[in-house]
Amino acid sequence: MNACLMNPLESDPVTELLSKLYLPRWQAAYWHLPTRWGLDVPAGIVSMYVITRGGGWFVPGGNDRGGNEWDDNTQGKTTAEPIRVIAGDHLITTDGGRHQLLRELGSDTEPVAERLSDGIWPILPDPHVSTTVLYGQFELTGLSINPLAIGLPALIHLNHRRDGDLKTCLPLLDLAHQVIHDAAPGWQLTVRKLAELVLIQTLATELHRNSQSVDEVDQSGLLRAMTDTVIGPVLKTMIETPESAWNVPTMAQRARVSKSAFSDRFRNLLGRAPLQYLTELRMQKARRLLRETDVEIASIATQVGYESPSSFSSVFKRWNDCSPAEFRRSRSLVKTV
Repeated sequence: MNACLMNPLESDPVTELLSKLYLPRWQAAYWHLPTRWGLDVPAGIVSMYVITRGGGWFVPGGNDRGGNEWDDNTQGKTTAEPIRVIAGDHLITTDGGRHQLLRELGSDTEPVAERLSDGIWPILPDPHVSTTVLYGQFELTGLSINPLAIGLPALIHLNHRRDGDLKTCLPLLDLAHQVIHDAAPGWQLTVRKLAELVLIQTLATELHRNSQSVDEVDQSGLLRAMTDTVIGPVLKTMIETPESAWNVPTMAQRARVSKSAFSDRFRNLLGRAPLQYLTELRMQKARRLLRETDVEIASIATQVGYESPSSFSSVFKRWNDCSPAEFRRSRSLVKTV
């Protein structure tokens, strides 16, 4: 009987997290954009784009001077390359960084606020329309904590034609298009609500995918940790760069809590101490490199955070009951059988 009465939120950390998501000053629109177009979004705004037709370029940091130079206070040198976007893409700028979305690199831009302020959206495409976009945004102004600072990447980039979990967004997008076409009373509010559902589904897909990308761990515990506002951002960076010189004081400093508070919270969520989990991550990466590449073992030692091949081999043998060379030979034998 207890199982039947269990609160589903208790067994689904993504639902538990996203059900409390706060989206201050949420706005959304469905735009049919002409052949040449460009949107400029200032810092402090979290934006979502769903490209339903056509494509363009996402430019981190924006372009202050026009032309084909993109910078972020780097004297004309880009810190991140423009990213090609195509039909089916979902993009969310979770960190609220300044950026542009362009039909072509070098296109003129307009402030996104000006386009949002236009209450009449083009309802039906015409021969000059090249791209259709469902857009949504909320503002970080006045918030002490970004509600998406939960271990997510600065830019989520998925595609509902490729990522199976996003296929549930297709009926929502079709409904939004139909609501706009019918233009019945309340249609703009309906589009905002549908866009919010698409945002939630995209975030849920990314969170679930992140938890699955780290194998050999308890998925439920990992998902709860990654969606924890204290542990999540640190854990994400640990997973991405296990080779860094991590220690508990550094982790706690990033999380802005004491060392004991960080260690206790980490252990409660993941069932192991932070440095033990770090070693697991390093061993997973080492096994993957040994299994899938021909990189020299000395180089692998450096790539997973060890100062010398001997210290790496010692830890590897303790965790895997064989040396790195023996592990590689055993995998090679399996392939030839």
